[in-house]
Amino acid sequence: MKPSVSTELRRIAGYPAELVEFEHRGVRLCLYQVARLEELVDRQALLREDALPEPPYWAHLWIGARALARFLVECGPLASRRVLDLGCGLGLPGLVAAALGAEVWLVDRERAALEFAAASARHNALRRVHCARIDFTRAALGREFDVILGAEVVYDPASYAPLCEFLVRHLRADGMIHLTDAFRSDAERFVAELRRRGFEGERRPRHELEEGRPQGLFLWTFRRSG
Repeated sequence: MKPSVSTELRRIAGYPAELVEFEHRGVRLCLYQVARLEELVDRQALLREDALPEPPYWAHLWIGARALARFLVECGPLASRRVLDLGCGLGLPGLVAAALGAEVWLVDRERAALEFAAASARHNALRRVHCARIDFTRAALGREFDVILGAEVVYDPASYAPLCEFLVRHLRADGMIHLTDAFRSDAERFVAELRRRGFEGERRPRHELEEGRPQGLFLWTFRRSG
């Protein structure tokens, strides 16, 4: 990701926002992200103190989101597909899916994240994009999807069972789930839980730059077995 040629600076959900550009194999779009994000996170205080407000994790453009976006481009058009970007944060994978022709639902529990993602959809004239604020551990959408995306949503063991239940409930019979894991969790426990519910998975290694250095991660694709 690189700064956009635009000098536009605005506020979204109370945060200063700037545009950055995503481009991969001819697919190009601009994404709003929080400007000067490092000023909002006191890393030393996080190490020192236990009772600090949670930093805006949704505002970070995680390497899992970037890897998932590139993977979608490499897979090709998504016309006539219905896609869910679960725990979307800034929404990069879902917005790329929309640019590839899909009808997309961006879902997150953080209102500010959805406001950023919606602003990016409008900026790129992506009209088949819907935003829904829900907590996937407690709520459902009432519809099924051909493709479900999740960039680094597998990190809290307490959420593994409800996350699996959400995926099972919302995936069409012949649908696919694409998840990224950047070694921030015991993902094998989640994979085992999903397999117990009738899914089989394929794991691919990927790399993305983080602060100028290549970082490894896994991209999982799950389908119903049988």
